[in-house]
Amino acid sequence: MADLEKLDNAIKELEKQSNDLKDFNSVYAEIAQLKQDLLENLKLLQENNKGLSDISKEVEKRLEESQKKIDEIYKDNKAFQKELDSSIASRLDKHKSDIQVEIRNEGTQIQRAFETTLNSSFNQLELKVKEAFERQTKQLNTLRILTFILIAISIGLAVGFFVIK
Repeated sequence: MADLEKLDNAIKELEKQSNDLKDFNSVYAEIAQLKQDLLENLKLLQENNKGLSDISKEVEKRLEESQKKIDEIYKDNKAFQKELDSSIASRLDKHKSDIQVEIRNEGTQIQRAFETTLNSSFNQLELKVKEAFERQTKQLNTLRILTFILIAISIGLAVGFFVIK
């Protein structure tokens, strides 16, 4: 019986170990599944990392291209600005010269018009003065004649008074 008891204990021990082994095998299977999942996740992460790396390189490449284009546009803009400044300056100088010529011409025309108006006014004034002088001369001549007549009458009266007296 002792052997049976030992055998029974050994069978129980084997059953226990068998159950433990089943549990261990299920844990091992889960670990294997987790390992497989981790490997798949690692593979996905590597693919995604590669994709991100490719995207990062593409973004850097496009940034460099954009920077070059920005630099070209900046240079073109600076050149255009210089050309525009030069063009504006030359146009302003041309218009300045044109305006100066126009002002001189207008000044000359104004001066001529002023001289013409002034000469016309002086001529009219001269005519009026001559007319006034001629009237005064006629009046003076008339006064002289009247004065001579008055003197002659006075002399005639004075002689007539002396003769009558």
